[in-house]
Amino acid sequence: MNLPAESPAEFAVTIAPPTSYEHREAFREVAETVHIALLRLGFDSVLSDDLGLPGRRHIVFGSNTLSWWNLEVPADAVLFNLEQISADSQWVTAELLSLFRRHTVWDYSLRNIAALRELGVPDVQHVPIGYVPELERIPAAAERDIDVLLIGSLNERRMAPIEELRRLGLDAQAHFGVYGPARDALYARAKIVLNTHFYDAKIFEIVRVSYLLANGVFVVSEHCADTEEADRYAGAVVFTDYTDIVPTCLDYLADAERRTARAEAGRTLMRGRPATDFLAPAVAGLPVVRS
Repeated sequence: MNLPAESPAEFAVTIAPPTSYEHREAFREVAETVHIALLRLGFDSVLSDDLGLPGRRHIVFGSNTLSWWNLEVPADAVLFNLEQISADSQWVTAELLSLFRRHTVWDYSLRNIAALRELGVPDVQHVPIGYVPELERIPAAAERDIDVLLIGSLNERRMAPIEELRRLGLDAQAHFGVYGPARDALYARAKIVLNTHFYDAKIFEIVRVSYLLANGVFVVSEHCADTEEADRYAGAVVFTDYTDIVPTCLDYLADAERRTARAEAGRTLMRGRPATDFLAPAVAGLPVVRS
């Protein structure tokens, strides 16, 4: 690719430290996707835990946690927001909004972007979650022996369908704080991975689901507030009302062929959304910082 003359050429895709904070791994797959896409576009990129690499434009994941550790980011850093922006979110603090106003912000969700602009954060670029082939890496399990699997922060709302499925005699599992190969091994064993909201009426959790779709994992998801985004993935994900989660799971557990067909549709959909298509215009639009 011929790079625009004014484009920054060296990047550090950075997951905010400290490395002792295990939940930073929730950003890993998207950070890897951005890093690999930058390399494919011809940029010099490193995947890093260091916020102070000289001579590189940092693209920072986990900026919502920076204040916990009293960490500063470089003045030219790009902040890639993966949190849902809403009035009841624990992440939407005056401190975070002030940080966003001082930096270029990338966000995967148009709904988030509209909310941020209402909160006085004007410089937000839409960068959807895309695909790179390197993230097709969940190995097929010899047997899918978990009926329904949920991985994420747990509360009563998320646990209720899992507990009902257990009462019906199914192997329904919920896990929190599991990342990397250990989490992927669970995904590989699941007939259904369940995506439900922590609170009511939230945006589609494509940050989590995109990785599942790219790896041919079958997903049942609760309906979401951003119907346009849900429509985009309707052929790949089974969407249902919260009150219908259990019967929907039972329906698809009884039909392996339908699960397989939908999972393959998800993989095909993600392959048609290369991350390079989204990163190229975002990088081209970055303000040039001259030394």
